[in-house]
Amino acid sequence: MSLKIGFGLVTAQIPPWAEHTVAAEYADTLAMTRMAEGLGFDSIWVSEHHIAEDGYLPSALPLLAAMGAVTDRLTLGTAIALSPFHDPLRFAEDCAVVDALSGGGRLVMGLGTGWRRREFAAFGLSVRERAASMARLVDVCRRAWGSPIAGDEVSAATPKPVQPIPLLLGGTVPAAIDRAGRIADGYIGSPQNDINAFRAAVERFDAAAAAAGRDPATLTLALHVNAWISADGEIPAAVTRAMWHQIGTYMQWHAEDDGAPVGGELPALDLDRLRARTVFGTPDEVVEQLTPWIEEFADRELHFIFRLHYPGMRLADAEPAMNVFAEAAAPRLRAVAPHAAGVRPRDAVGRR
Repeated sequence: MSLKIGFGLVTAQIPPWAEHTVAAEYADTLAMTRMAEGLGFDSIWVSEHHIAEDGYLPSALPLLAAMGAVTDRLTLGTAIALSPFHDPLRFAEDCAVVDALSGGGRLVMGLGTGWRRREFAAFGLSVRERAASMARLVDVCRRAWGSPIAGDEVSAATPKPVQPIPLLLGGTVPAAIDRAGRIADGYIGSPQNDINAFRAAVERFDAAAAAAGRDPATLTLALHVNAWISADGEIPAAVTRAMWHQIGTYMQWHAEDDGAPVGGELPALDLDRLRARTVFGTPDEVVEQLTPWIEEFADRELHFIFRLHYPGMRLADAEPAMNVFAEAAAPRLRAVAPHAAGVRPRDAVGRR
């Protein structure tokens, strides 16, 4: 097994109650990136959305370039970039430039098709064409990053990345998971602390890969979870508010797609729902909750991405949890990985 411990997702959201500027948010983000590398995290991941009232990061690649400039070894990933909103060739070229700026070989691009209707309308695109746009982008990237082929203008694109950049595809519906199995270098999911859901998705992904003549064991898995860790095991009220902005925003967007007014109030805080979707507790409790995930996927390359910073938080708010996770949880999780092969998987039950 190859276990990679990531930090993210970085979304640069600023809730209405936050008092800092966009510039301060991005300054914090770069400082947090340097801190993540110093603490021994393997990777850092950003996410993309558009026309969000809270400034949700719309431009993943410029931020990854800046992150690469302030670090030396961190893998830089998207979880995810939204394929319909990118010209495929331009995206491939931009990725190659970021690869070069960061020293080469540090990018992993997680891709999704998007779902928020307001975003598609803003770009003048049809939601019905999103699957086809994903397939086009993957095809163009592979050709642009590979060796030139006579008569293929896309393959003549320059510069070339140091090596073809891995493409991980996300999605929760069966068609998206099947597509990932057929054409992606791996699958990236957001299981919301539900190991059964992620297991089912991986099983479907592997089956689709095998049906396409591919070896599932060679394909990467990635997942990201909300997390919080502290000496007393509790989530402070200020962090709870920030977490709920993240969760509530997605709930609001889904409601808008179902006909609710745009920009309405977030749903009222549901503490039970928040806790059910979060890995949290003392170091011992967090390690206990996460160990079954590592055991479950012991034979795969696994990027496990932990969110320890939420909308509205400043760097100083996230720093204690980052330190405790790096010092008291990460080493113990890494120790599980070499011994996980052959361990009979068991279901994870998050703390409630």
